[in-house]
Amino acid sequence: MAEEQDDVTFLSTLDDVGKKKAKEELNELNDKDRALAVQSLRGWVLQQKWLRAPTGMASRVSIDFGFLLRFLRARKFSQLAARQTLENYWKQKTKSPAWFRDVDPTDKTLIEIIKTGFYLIPRAKDKHGQRLIIERKGVLDMTHVKKVWGIDNVFKAICLMCDHLNRDETVQVYGLSVVIDNTDLTIGHFRTLLGQEYGQKIMDYYQNSLPARVKGIHLYNELALFDAVWSLVSPLLKQKTKDRMHLHGRNLTKLYDELGMDCLPTEYLPDDYDGPSPGNCQQIIDDMLSDLQSPEFCTYIKDLSSDKYGVDVDLLKQSDEPAASFRKLNVD
Repeated sequence: MAEEQDDVTFLSTLDDVGKKKAKEELNELNDKDRALAVQSLRGWVLQQKWLRAPTGMASRVSIDFGFLLRFLRARKFSQLAARQTLENYWKQKTKSPAWFRDVDPTDKTLIEIIKTGFYLIPRAKDKHGQRLIIERKGVLDMTHVKKVWGIDNVFKAICLMCDHLNRDETVQVYGLSVVIDNTDLTIGHFRTLLGQEYGQKIMDYYQNSLPARVKGIHLYNELALFDAVWSLVSPLLKQKTKDRMHLHGRNLTKLYDELGMDCLPTEYLPDDYDGPSPGNCQQIIDDMLSDLQSPEFCTYIKDLSSDKYGVDVDLLKQSDEPAASFRKLNVD
């Protein structure tokens, strides 16, 4: 496979510590080996008649080398596991067009949903060098969601934010942490957002399709009916996901110990805290919208969510054998 322009011009933004971590934990040895690995994955994609994905051969929107690289990093440079995740990623996007097709970060409905702050992604990193997702679904008025925005648009907003987050090389190498703040959450939120129609699909996206390594899931302010909620959610989770879950109750001190304080919104910090902070929830939302609506990212996500890419299900069924050898792999 010949080198593409993006292979040569790609410059990692990782510092020396990040590059060392990528080498030791992800098997990313050097620039040459990284380029060869991307070329190998690209070659596999081009051989699959059922798969249309940005590779560098058909697209010049600068999403090819970096796009393929994140799948390799997410699976520690295992070609087989990277292929599996890439296949799952495009299957999910093809089967769920309401979540993934024609994504526009300037869309009025998506902006209104993001402005609720139900999903906060501070620019700051936790004490492990990881980016943070703070999920606060309790702020959503489910009546308004159902009647005005539509549930699919909530998930479309989530997937948009995840696609943006996963372009960050810090996330690709260090992984990310998730804080699930259960404040004001009701059984109704769970039944609607994680019920039979949506639960399996979003968990499949998080666990099998998203090219990201979730290193910790921190539950804060769990519901009094936690056991009932857990009975709904637990069957959807892999064991390794369960093993990374930490219950904190209403103890923010435990959260500080796990993540540090520098990465949390001021609403989660003591009144007398005067250290670094990404700002309050509103400031974080403003930063997110600014990042999501940058011209470069808008071009990127509009191309990625166009009908140029996806899976031809009929052709996939005819070409199922090449993928069968790695489908049972379970790589962190």
